[in-house]
Formats: sequence, structure tokens, C-alpha cells
Amino acid sequence: MSRKLRYEWIPVAVVLMGGLLVGCGGKDEGVKEEADGTVEVKEIEVVESAGEAIETNEHGVDMTVVKQVEDAIHNKFRLLDAGDYEGYLATVDAEKNDEFLSLVRDMIEADTISSVENIEVMYHKDDEVLVVYDLNLMTEEFNPDMNFNRNATSYAILHRVDDGWKFIVDHAVSLTVLDGEGQPDKNFDYMNYDTKMAWWAERKRLVSIGLVPSEWFEEVLREQLDAAAASIDDQPLQMTQEERDLFAPGAVEQVQAVLNGLGAPVEDTITMEALNFYPEELENGVFMFGSFIRNGFDHPVSGLVAEVSVWVKQPDESGRLVDVLIGEGEFDLSDMGTIEAGNSVLMTLFLDGESLLVDGLEEMEIDGFEVEAEFWYVEE
Repeated sequence: MSRKLRYEWIPVAVVLMGGLLVGCGGKDEGVKEEADGTVEVKEIEVVESAGEAIETNEHGVDMTVVKQVEDAIHNKFRLLDAGDYEGYLATVDAEKNDEFLSLVRDMIEADTISSVENIEVMYHKDDEVLVVYDLNLMTEEFNPDMNFNRNATSYAILHRVDDGWKFIVDHAVSLTVLDGEGQPDKNFDYMNYDTKMAWWAERKRLVSIGLVPSEWFEEVLREQLDAAAASIDDQPLQMTQEERDLFAPGAVEQVQAVLNGLGAPVEDTITMEALNFYPEELENGVFMFGSFIRNGFDHPVSGLVAEVSVWVKQPDESGRLVDVLIGEGEFDLSDMGTIEAGNSVLMTLFLDGESLLVDGLEEMEIDGFEVEAEFWYVEE
């Protein structure tokens, strides 16, 4: 018995570890911005330095630094609301990959209206500061397909560049997606989270051990990711010992971690999920990629045949990233044998020659890709 199944879009299963995480800040006491733009500072401390009194906030941070950092945060969102793409990017001193640049363009096109409150500069060391702030972000017109409306709390790390301050981390520790009326959007409940208490505890540890903020952030985030990965049950990866022995040390564990992050296969269907591609093959006019083929049925399947399309993001004439179909082909996968119920198989495929639909593949700058597939199979 054979069936024809349609694979639906699933984003590339790649964990992106970047220097900038788009997020928002936390509500704390101390510094409060009034409606007229003035800053009310509570619990000001005075520190003696070389015979001169230095005004500080309640965390011992020089008030000159505090005011500079507050201005830098407000300026970032003023530039976003004004639609100043280059100006906004200039506030960020971290990796700006294509995904980030595309996100900024989309936010600017959405005509954002932002409000930043409760900025608190909590720690200052080696020309870096750790800051918490709250953000309300709305758009002129509500677009449910590209919804940027949200309330968020963020931990941000800025460092001094010449006479100014630039963002190197902006990490949301809580998020609530809003509808067009500014109320929590039930359709996006799955995106909401609140980890403020956990990060508050880590913040106290930062002060006690005296790390540079960026070092602390990387350490904490790495520990959280490791803990999250360890708490996830292994998804069944169907691979013989002989196949495992072909991998470099640690590579199978990395593949397993990516598969675990995908969760269980979609029920009652066969899916293909992108894993990685081989950029060194582009100069040979070949797009070679790894993927998982996943059996979401409660019974084994075999004799698979797949029609596969591969899409990558490329800039159009205006510089906006769009999905480009670079190739498609039919693959006889029957040699892989039987895929047991609930299992996933690692498969490497490639497109070349007539299966490629674009010229100049070797000149493309490709950061990631997506696959769309249609399967035929034999039910066992």
C-alpha cells in the first residue's frame, strides 16, 4: 500500500549562537524616567575617589556612566521608530548576520512605536555595563503574520566605544506577545516566557564573583543551554554502529542534540528536516546537504521516494532577504531500508546539473536553507 504525503514548511533545525540576542529589560528600583524625559534618581550614593566625591546610583555605578547608558538605550529605540536603518545598526557592536539584518528591516517597515522604562544600570566593569530595562513595542498597523507587538524585559550589555556606548548583548528574560490593542495575544501564548527570577539570581552571582559582564553572560547562557539539552529525552536516531564509527569524535552527539531539539516527529506523516550544508561544494556547482528523514507513524515504512525542493535566502533588488528556490529533484531512498516507527534517519543529498534552477551558485553567500519535500512510501 502506498500513500502520497505532503511535507509542510519547517524551519531549518540549526542553533544559531550569535553575539546579539534581540530582547528586552527588567523592572527594578532606582532609576525612573518621567514622562517629560527627565530622569529621577533614587538612593544616590556618594563615593570618595582621590579626594573628590563621585555621585553613584544604588549599585555604585558612576552617575555619569548611568546617564550615558540611559541615553544610548533611548537613542537605539528612537532610531528604530524613526526608520533609521543605518543609525540603528550603528548602536550595535556585535555580529550582524543576514537574519538579524532582515529582522531590523522588517521592524522598520512595520513602523514601530517603542517605550522604554525602568532602566537600571546594575554593574560596571572594564568599560562594560549590565543593564535591565522594560520595553513596550507596538506597530502603527497590526500585522498578525509579522507581529512585533510585545512587552519584554531585557538584560543588555553595552561597552564603551570612544565616547559612546554600544550594545553587544540584548537578551530578553521575559516576553509577552501583544495583539493590535496592546493586550496579550492568545494566538502567541506558546512564545511567551518569564525567566526573570533565574536571571536575577545569576545577576547577584555576577556581582559577587566580579566577572566582566560579557564573560558572565556567555558562561550563564552556555550553562542554561547545556542544562536544557541534558533535560531533553533522546529522540530515536536510527543508525548502525558501523555508521556511527564513520563520524569524527563527538559528531554523533552533536547530531543527536540537534535532533532532540526538534522534539518528536509530526504524527502520521513522513517529514524531512534540514540539518546542514557543505559550502565547500558550492564552487563545484553542487548543493550538498544533510537532513533528517522522520517517520511520525506508529508503524515502519520503507521504499521511500521523495521530491525535494531547496530554498535559500538571498537579497532582492532592494536588499531585503527573500526565499529563492535554487533546486529540486526526485530521490529514490529505498536503499536506506526500513525506518522504524518514531525513528529518524540521517541522510546526505545533493543537487547539481539540471536539478539546479539558478546560475552562479558558487558566488552565492548562503547562511542557511530550508527544504520542502513530498514522499511516497510503502507501509509495513
